[in-house]
Amino acid sequence: MEPAVITVLGGVLPFGSIFIEMYFIFTSFWAYKIYYVYGFMLLVFLILTVVTVCVTIVCTYFLLNAEDYRWQWTSFMAAASTSGYVYIYSFYYFFFKTKMYGLFQTSFYFGYMALFSLSLGVMCGTFGYIGTSIFVRKIYSTVKID
Repeated sequence: MEPAVITVLGGVLPFGSIFIEMYFIFTSFWAYKIYYVYGFMLLVFLILTVVTVCVTIVCTYFLLNAEDYRWQWTSFMAAASTSGYVYIYSFYYFFFKTKMYGLFQTSFYFGYMALFSLSLGVMCGTFGYIGTSIFVRKIYSTVKID
């Protein structure tokens, strides 16, 4: 697989693990509803972390199997691509779930969602890179050449 394809497809499963929770977080933030299920949000965050690390390890394994050893940025971007799906979901949420209109509300909404998505991308990318780095060091530390 090409690194560009791996990057785009790497965020599908992590986004799928937080997809339902994103609705409640968006509703709490944009519709002024009270969110009180913080324990469940912590569980979803842990699931997101584990799924992100596992997906980037598999993506990097595909790259290394194809003898492409430029895995660092691909592992970061594959994990960070989750934020692209969250930003696309924010478009759906804006047009179908909110009653916002006007230039100020639209720019405010999409500006904040861009910042949120960027932060999520950096966080997921960091988790993916660190997990993949540990994996790569572990598999190459067992190779002995005499």
